[in-house]
Amino acid sequence: MRDHPHQGHQEHQEQALTILGAGRAGTSLARAAAAVELPVRIASTRPPAAMRLHLAQYAPRATAVDAREVAGAPLVVLMVPQEDLDSVDPAWLDGTVLVDATNRWDGEPLPAWLQAGLGADRSSSEAVAGRFTGATVVKALNHISHWDLDTAGRGQAPGGTDRRGLGVASDSPEAAAAVGQLISRLGLSPVLLPGLAAGRVLEPGGPVFNLPLSAADLARLTGGRVDVD
Repeated sequence: MRDHPHQGHQEHQEQALTILGAGRAGTSLARAAAAVELPVRIASTRPPAAMRLHLAQYAPRATAVDAREVAGAPLVVLMVPQEDLDSVDPAWLDGTVLVDATNRWDGEPLPAWLQAGLGADRSSSEAVAGRFTGATVVKALNHISHWDLDTAGRGQAPGGTDRRGLGVASDSPEAAAAVGQLISRLGLSPVLLPGLAAGRVLEPGGPVFNLPLSAADLARLTGGRVDVD
């Protein structure tokens, strides 16, 4: 049987970055990915047709997909507000590396399971991992503003000492490495923290939140280590 004329091309197409959440943070990440020629799929609680005008303005190179279509993606960046996390079906994320880029804000109403996790003195990402048990959770991409995420990595040479550092916290070295590769691709420098619980230092109110730090300075303040390719 003859191969489909486009089969070889499709097999070598780059895996798209999947983002769950099409607000300011999600569309900012989509633009940053597009700037380095990384294809992007983006989903929200709204159907794809309802996102088209929004994405045409804020992330024109991203492809809108139904939230259920994130299932099976090897890596998903979670950028849904924490107050809306009950709208995310844990089954969609089974088997994926789940990048928890969410933050907890004072006064924000939270799902009962998340509030219970925080009340048990867990970091927010540990509570997220307790909810999405089929995923491997990595805390990352949360301690940089959406304005900086869009632009901080642009034009940065690979391995450049001027790159801004971003923390990566996970109990899985393999998952942390995969997220580190994504961060490097975006023109930033990953700093690997010793475990998911250590990601607490990246949360709002922590010593590094929203500060434009070099990788060396971020490592010093978080107890992490600079990930060198």
